[in-house]
Amino acid sequence: MNRLINTTFISLLLFSCVKVENSEDLNNDNIKRNSELNNIAFIINLKVNDNTSEDLDGFIGEITENVIKNESFCIEYAYYVSEDRKTVTLHEKYIDSKSGVIHGQNFMSGPFFDRFFNLFTIEEFIVVGPASDEFKKFTKDNGFVIDYRTSSDGFIR
Repeated sequence: MNRLINTTFISLLLFSCVKVENSEDLNNDNIKRNSELNNIAFIINLKVNDNTSEDLDGFIGEITENVIKNESFCIEYAYYVSEDRKTVTLHEKYIDSKSGVIHGQNFMSGPFFDRFFNLFTIEEFIVVGPASDEFKKFTKDNGFVIDYRTSSDGFIR
């Protein structure tokens, strides 16, 4: 019995170490290390306000369409809503810090700023990537409390 268990274990170990390549799935020619990129991303955890007059899905649809139409420098923009619809994670990614500042200026001077804060309370605001001093000054001057994080390692294809 022990021999059967050992043989099975060794067989599984050997087969699990076999390198399987599919050239369509692996494109290592385009890999860039995070440290080589200027992209910055926002991870913003939000609480949906109990007393809001905004419709969550309607607002998300409107503001997303606005970013699509007006901010070509935005790489990614997505709202992730919890099952109970009481919390939301907003994920935004920009080509660089300057783009993040422009987005902030657009947001603060546009029609969505007051509506956003009628709907949400910011619980946590994290910025990942090489945020410039200009970006940090802009956000601080405008009252945003941000947890800045730089890349230790990682990549993008």
